[in-house]
Amino acid sequence: MKTVTTLKTVLVLAFSISLLAVLDSCKKDSSNPNNSSNSTDTTAANLSASTTLADNAYDDIFQTAVQTGYDNNIAYSNQLTGEGRIQTNSVHGSTATNGVNGCAVYTLSPNDATTFPKTVTVDFGTGCTSTAGVTRIGKITYIFSGKLINPGTTVSASFTNYSINSYQLKGTYSITNNSSLANGIAFTTSVTSGSIIFPDQTSYSYAGSKTVKQTGGITTTMDASDDVYSITGNNTFSAGGNTIVNTITTPLTRAYNCEWVGSGIISFTYNTNTKGTLDFGNGTCDGDVTIKVGIFSKTITFQ
Repeated sequence: MKTVTTLKTVLVLAFSISLLAVLDSCKKDSSNPNNSSNSTDTTAANLSASTTLADNAYDDIFQTAVQTGYDNNIAYSNQLTGEGRIQTNSVHGSTATNGVNGCAVYTLSPNDATTFPKTVTVDFGTGCTSTAGVTRIGKITYIFSGKLINPGTTVSASFTNYSINSYQLKGTYSITNNSSLANGIAFTTSVTSGSIIFPDQTSYSYAGSKTVKQTGGITTTMDASDDVYSITGNNTFSAGGNTIVNTITTPLTRAYNCEWVGSGIISFTYNTNTKGTLDFGNGTCDGDVTIKVGIFSKTITFQ
């Protein structure tokens, strides 16, 4: 398996699949009365963009769990306090390894480094802004069955008045570590009974699951440069009587040394009849994505 530092970086990269620029472009073009799309296609594209925002917001819960589980917060807190509570800030050593949650307050129970299951509450208070400019508010409560790095570990997360960049999340988020020495890194995440409230107070229901599995570089356990990951999954997103279902019909692939998804297809269905796809190409690291919604089709290139 990878070292802790490398594995943390790999997981963050593997789960980062931003489609918003593609879908936002589709929205703008679909709104143009001179193109060939119709209003249904436009609405489908708009809802697809909102789905992506929800997907990325819930993915951040995984990445926060990675930080919580890997950056020695448990051991650090146990070392410095007998009360299970420590606030990290710029003068604490953990900040250097905790780029996401440097201003959060951690509460551990049981307060030791070895007893599991363990409940870890990450409290962002009235606002905790990371060095990347992401502002989190409220609490995430994680229950770890074991250390996240260990195969077989499961994690559940629940929320208390929690929001990320003004998007409030509800529901239950779960993580399962399916990794093995023989088959490499593999994690599955799922959202049940989820809902997300956008900054304009529009509420959407959300549910889905995603699996990231290592397909390349498995034998070079100390070198991430040749790693390749496959992403599969589906989700359902609805509001105001409209529903969109997204399914990764051809696994998405992402290489560690490429900043984009290189291949794969996401298919989506809007209100059971309008269908569309996002096609990421044939494996070339070029940032090209072709979106089709009804009769609308356009290829976008990330810069």
